[in-house]
Amino acid sequence: MDSSQLEAFLAVCQIQNFTKAAEHLHISQSAVTARIKGLETEVGKTLLLRDNRNVKLTQAGIAFLPYAQRMIRLYAESKLTLSEQFEHQLILSGPGSVWHYRYLPNILAFRQNHPEVAVKFLSNIDPGYMIRDLLLDGVVHVSVRFDPPDHPKVSQLLLFEDPLILVSAVDREAPVHKADLRSASYCHIEWGYPFPDWFAGVAGAGFVPALHTDHSAIMLTMLLQGAGFGFMPLSIAQPYLDAQRLFRLPCAFETPTITAYAQYLAEQREHRTVQLGLELLGSHRV
Repeated sequence: MDSSQLEAFLAVCQIQNFTKAAEHLHISQSAVTARIKGLETEVGKTLLLRDNRNVKLTQAGIAFLPYAQRMIRLYAESKLTLSEQFEHQLILSGPGSVWHYRYLPNILAFRQNHPEVAVKFLSNIDPGYMIRDLLLDGVVHVSVRFDPPDHPKVSQLLLFEDPLILVSAVDREAPVHKADLRSASYCHIEWGYPFPDWFAGVAGAGFVPALHTDHSAIMLTMLLQGAGFGFMPLSIAQPYLDAQRLFRLPCAFETPTITAYAQYLAEQREHRTVQLGLELLGSHRV
């Protein structure tokens, strides 16, 4: 199989229409059909079923889809790796809040110190997918995660610990109790491990927050504009606490601490890209 067959397959899977997939790829519909048939011959299975209106994956197609996505991704990354424009390409992954609030100065300094290195950051990726595919495939060299690695081939290095605190744009003397989390003033975001499990134990089963976001910058902006109160890592909140734009609220219960690790393939510990990634993160050589 070749990349053009995989691209045609993925285009049809995404668009669910052979004609529109052909337009997207700037080729004829007959070329798309030929590439799909060639791919099915290669794998020995029918991957797609179609009639006059619908296109759907067979069970074999469903099973093959993630492998096709990985092969195309690896092919794209290999072209970048072999590019003569840069000596190395460094790919890191982690929550957007980590790059935005903690490592932005490191990123800017690294680019000045290593103009020969192309740097790419991935964020908001499912953690299971990160380890199972991207890290094990070697697409990502170093991943920043809050939970311990769940694969024997993955090693880790402690980066930092960050306590979670309750903050608001309005100060208060009375401590926040667990029952207050069910009020309309509470703003929720799922911070990293172990926060989700801890919070489920505190709030109870079936809890639905009055306001819920999955983006740290949106969460911070809402709190700064007086939307209510919510949990925030101390490192993110500290500048706003110092400026008295946010206030740390007293809490009637203990709150957890998130611990961040740099994770990488153990067999790649001496690889130049892993060492560059740890350097960017300000970690010592493993």
